[in-house]
Amino acid sequence: MPQTPRDLAQGIPFSFFCSLLREISRAPTHKANFGHRYNTPSYPALNILQRWVDKLRKDYSPLPPGTTAIIFKLLFPDEDHCRKFDMQESRLSQHIANCFAIDSGSLQRWLSDNASGCLGEELRLVLEKTCPSLDGHISPLYIDEVDKLLDELASNSGYSDISIRKKYPKTKRRSRQTVIRELFRTLSPLDSAFLSQIILKDLRPILYPLRDTHYIASLLGHNSASTKMLSKDDAMKCDLTETARRFELPLEERGPNIPGIGIPVAIPKSEKGRGPRHALEYFCQSQQIWAETKYDGERAQIHVEILSHRANITIFSKSKRNSTWDRKAVHENIYHALGISMDGMLNRESRFCKNVILDAEMVAFHGERIDEFWRIRSLIEQTASGIRAKRRNVPAEFEADSELFSQSSMRTDYIETRRLGLVFFDVLFLDSNSLLMTPYSQRRQILEDLIHHVPGICILAERFPLTCNGVDRGEQRLITLEKAFARTIANCQEGLVLKGEETKYHDFSTPWVKLKRDYIPGYGDTLDMVILGVGWDRERARVLRVPPSTITTFYIGALENAQQLKRQPSCQPHFQMYFTVSYGLNRQQLEEINFILRSSDVLPYNPSFNSDELQYTFTILPGLPPPRSILKTPLLAELFGAGFDKSPQSRHYELRFPRLNKVYRPNERGWREGINLQDLHRIACEVIGRDSSSKEAKDISAEIWGKVASPGAKSLSKRKAISDLWEERFAFIDGRPRVRTRAESPTPSPTELAERTLIALNHDNDVLPEMPHLSTTSSSRKQIQSMPSPPSSPEASTAVLDDAFITQPALTETYRRRKPVSEQGRFLDNALVWFAKPHGRSWQLNNPIPRQKRLHSLESLLTGCGWYLGVSRSAWAKRGIIIVDESDVVGKEMSLQLLNTLKERQHTLPPEQLRSTIWIIDRRHWTMDAEDIESLALSKFN
Repeated sequence: MPQTPRDLAQGIPFSFFCSLLREISRAPTHKANFGHRYNTPSYPALNILQRWVDKLRKDYSPLPPGTTAIIFKLLFPDEDHCRKFDMQESRLSQHIANCFAIDSGSLQRWLSDNASGCLGEELRLVLEKTCPSLDGHISPLYIDEVDKLLDELASNSGYSDISIRKKYPKTKRRSRQTVIRELFRTLSPLDSAFLSQIILKDLRPILYPLRDTHYIASLLGHNSASTKMLSKDDAMKCDLTETARRFELPLEERGPNIPGIGIPVAIPKSEKGRGPRHALEYFCQSQQIWAETKYDGERAQIHVEILSHRANITIFSKSKRNSTWDRKAVHENIYHALGISMDGMLNRESRFCKNVILDAEMVAFHGERIDEFWRIRSLIEQTASGIRAKRRNVPAEFEADSELFSQSSMRTDYIETRRLGLVFFDVLFLDSNSLLMTPYSQRRQILEDLIHHVPGICILAERFPLTCNGVDRGEQRLITLEKAFARTIANCQEGLVLKGEETKYHDFSTPWVKLKRDYIPGYGDTLDMVILGVGWDRERARVLRVPPSTITTFYIGALENAQQLKRQPSCQPHFQMYFTVSYGLNRQQLEEINFILRSSDVLPYNPSFNSDELQYTFTILPGLPPPRSILKTPLLAELFGAGFDKSPQSRHYELRFPRLNKVYRPNERGWREGINLQDLHRIACEVIGRDSSSKEAKDISAEIWGKVASPGAKSLSKRKAISDLWEERFAFIDGRPRVRTRAESPTPSPTELAERTLIALNHDNDVLPEMPHLSTTSSSRKQIQSMPSPPSSPEASTAVLDDAFITQPALTETYRRRKPVSEQGRFLDNALVWFAKPHGRSWQLNNPIPRQKRLHSLESLLTGCGWYLGVSRSAWAKRGIIIVDESDVVGKEMSLQLLNTLKERQHTLPPEQLRSTIWIIDRRHWTMDAEDIESLALSKFN
């Protein structure tokens, strides 16, 4: 309908904007097998937007000032970082129900199994039943009015930017309910649905609605390519930006991302390095590459401006939220770093005049050492003046004008050995000049001149050049990177970030490359834990585009009373359910798990849940969203992550960024093989480099008895051993044999490492203790995808393993098959048996071995067989049998270490010492027949 001059003067109807959303929501989707074809139709959502923009320009030109910004904030509400509404579905549905005088319970059904999982869609269905037909209804609200009302609504949240809260002071601000009533009262059901999702800052579920509601159809019938969602970058390519030029600063004058004080600069996207060699492939044209240590903290983009009477500090988080007052504790650190006095004046040694923007990581310092990541939360609570502070610390006037807060004094009363600090790694803006297009080498030099290094307060990120002086530049870089990455792991740092010397801040041709352990397949921190409950995670479900009837989230726990169960096997197991995992499985694996769980015994969970029907008890961590169902029998799952973290109310470590690798069927592996909380704590302490609480007492005891105390977690000898070990593993991953030079210390030697690894510590679980930082945590149990596949013959197996441990002599004759030897009786008679298996792994032999014939450790077997100097064998033990598993590369690596240990032990024993023969047999070849065993055995030691 043509607009009158009065209509044009008033603005653009919000209903006209909703017509764009309606057309996008009706665009067709494609099946899973169609999405990967090269002839996939190009971008329906973008085509619709372009047609809508043409209509907008035709009917509403000239556009009012600010139209572009308003449309983009409404179309991409998740990118609107200034407005935070502090409302999820539960709270918003209550306000909307009060607005329309409807039952809030009808809106709460958005999460039920037969619903869409979208509050906006449920609101539309309810309103269409209660309201008369409103087809073609145009609301009197205009987009600029909606924008102002949303600003007022956001001013009620302490997470909103201070500029939003200053528009509506607390004394003049209306309540949320009043603003929501004014927003919704004149809208049609469909427009109300769109607006509710804008407030929830997520238009995906209504803009790209589900076509299938059954879990199988939604998981297997569609994939990520089935629907191409409109992106902000593509939307900016439309002619809409051309219309706004006269009102807004032209793009060609500002450049792609010109920074300004008080405006957050977009963080560059980084690539993931799947190993040292893979990471270097991004820098083929770079003359010099730097490996910069990645610190485990919270990103802080720091804006400093020198005003006439003070230095003004603004700090933005990774999400671009203004977190200046939440991070008040580091304001004084910024003063120290930049040479600013407490009265806000620049000192003589300051290297800037007006303003600066810095990139930093906020970390927790313990003295001068960087502490664990989870410590940051409590330090912020103790020191913040913003929304993240403990409630008793928030000033009553916090919502008022920020000018009330003087930044001339940044001292805090929170004085402890632990404190928040900063690690600076880049500078983006200096004295009103952008440095985004300046090469990294120059930016780093400016940063080093700018920052005053104060240990434990503010430091520069450590970095290493990847030298390449010789002819073979690529291999030299690779070796240097492997060494730097190994040292980083040994020092318990998060990882490395590779940067080319010539790269700009936003350089798509040569991006930054992150290198972390968990990015390398099989080398993250891996644990076997139990699944106790299941549920539906909103964010994960919307990425997968699946309804609430689909299980997307698994509630993970561990056994809390393991010691009690050992003393009293009849007591009930008690689990601590304390974190969830929603990622790791692909769509096919997730569909299979959904099918298995729907065929299993599960119980609906509610606040009054009675655990009498379970054979175990459990406790849920306070604050953890409740599961939808509880499993009658826990399932064992293999998880991997990136180090360890702690939730605010938890006493136990959990995997950071956990992902599921595999869920075992009950007949494959049972929940009893999962790790308990005590062992998990020990492993976590080892990975993060933390000494156990009992170490001091053990050291005192060792001193009393004249023994050598064990090295601490941060000792140089331990870090050197771990670094050497990881260098060898990286060389193996990159397909490059590592040869030790004479200058290198051979500590620990492969034989010493094998002996230390193979001595079992757990007398009850028949397990192989993990090697330090080989992720048992346990990546030693994982099939490494980047490694060669298992060879088909023992000779091939020897060749693969000799590449991994080049320092060892060839073992071809050890692996050589033996001729059958006639022997009376069954092979197990008078035999000692030990299973050389990693922690948590369960084997199923074709011919089971009675448990009474199995020993708990290699040392027990060697002692019984007389393989200790001066110790005679047991009178009845005629042979020792070691069962190994060479079905994957990790098993072959373990087998090789075992062979090295036995071969060296064989050479140290005198020929006259009476000892039994030791056989090494692959579990796949195990049989009770003596002749078959002798013909299929991997090796035999006399």
